[in-house]
Amino acid sequence: MREGEPSGTATLVAVCRGLAPRVRDPHAAALVPSRVRPLVEAGMRSRLVREAARVASGGVVDHVALRTATIDEALREAVAAGCGQVVVLGAGLDARAWRLALGVPFFEVDHPDTQRRKAQRAPTEGAPRYVAVDFATTRVADALEAAGHDATVPTAWVWEGVTMYLPDVAVRDTLAQLGERSAPGSRLVISYLAEDGVPLAPAVRLGFRMLFGEPLEARYRPAEMRALLEGAGFEVRFDGDSRDWLRDWGGHPRLARLLRGERLAVAERAAAAAR
Repeated sequence: MREGEPSGTATLVAVCRGLAPRVRDPHAAALVPSRVRPLVEAGMRSRLVREAARVASGGVVDHVALRTATIDEALREAVAAGCGQVVVLGAGLDARAWRLALGVPFFEVDHPDTQRRKAQRAPTEGAPRYVAVDFATTRVADALEAAGHDATVPTAWVWEGVTMYLPDVAVRDTLAQLGERSAPGSRLVISYLAEDGVPLAPAVRLGFRMLFGEPLEARYRPAEMRALLEGAGFEVRFDGDSRDWLRDWGGHPRLARLLRGERLAVAERAAAAAR
């Protein structure tokens, strides 16, 4: 991450959301750094640009489109089922607070540099509550409590595209903290990297570190992730890779196959798991 700017991965995801084949994030161009804004603006206007980006990205555009569509729908379902607040962990340049307009409070937890840049560009109306946290050094639960998050109200948690950049101990600790602040009926949407999900793993890890300054760390088998979530009080309702994700944004799992190692789990805090 460059000082004062959002992370490279946060920028990449926002760019991809602006270049998705069918549905695009209308806020992406405003949120991304100026050096990539012309690409997003061109993609919003031109199908030819979007198709070229799909191919040039090696499937990343389609992967992000599939993941975004699936998480968006999971959030709609969570709020319809009674979740009265949304917390996005490692929000990056996410625009769900504006794009979905679910009518409940949004909290966005992320590095202060990313949030500072985002707040300068994002709409003020409907803005989330920004909660500045360094996942490696700050307790998320404490920061959320200070920001006004209500642990007695069911929460829809989103932890998208983050766990693989953290050490296992940080993932486990954060999940335990989410369990502490999850009332019965809360839901958690979490993406994670499968244990065997990175082809040519050493080279890919080096490439991510060089391009984005973020190493690929924590990886889990589906059974391991299920056990982690159950330990935090959540019951898994869905766990699948991009072949199982929604195609509302136009992404296709065939193009996204190189990134199929990332999985998405949706879990619910049952009444029996209440504190």
